[in-house]
Amino acid sequence: MNFSLDSTARAAEIVGAIGVVVGILFVGFEIRGNTVAQQFSATQLLVSEYNDAITPINDPEFICIYIQGSRDFNGLSQKNKIRYSILLQPVFRNHEQLYYSAMLGTIDPNVYAGFQGHFAAVMQVPGYQQWWAARRDWFGIPFQKHVDRIISDNDSIEPANFGSEECE
Repeated sequence: MNFSLDSTARAAEIVGAIGVVVGILFVGFEIRGNTVAQQFSATQLLVSEYNDAITPINDPEFICIYIQGSRDFNGLSQKNKIRYSILLQPVFRNHEQLYYSAMLGTIDPNVYAGFQGHFAAVMQVPGYQQWWAARRDWFGIPFQKHVDRIISDNDSIEPANFGSEECE
């Protein structure tokens, strides 16, 4: 068999092209795997931060402020408005981070959908809406528009099961 320099060069080009395609596929699979891992890690972190943000509600005195504030934030004393805000501000900050993470695709869309369903439900509560009206400028404009849309798309409700003899 007699190989010419020209046919050897063509064979090398074909082998090189196949190598490039295999390399690109490998890099694509690696990037996808890394993206999924980063999404999972970001999701875990945001869920953990949310759980940390709502831990104050375990305090018996705080739960009463939460119940009263959810009914009527504007009717709370100044001291209790601050305490109510101590709970809601990090919860809203967490939802803001979830919102931006979803827009960037860095959080699992199914987890985000669950948080959004929960957030839309609590945004129907009068005290949450009153708090948002008073504190919305603490948050980024895209998130403000997002929350305002949620509020305008849903009717306000009376908080179910927000009564407690210990708080009256």
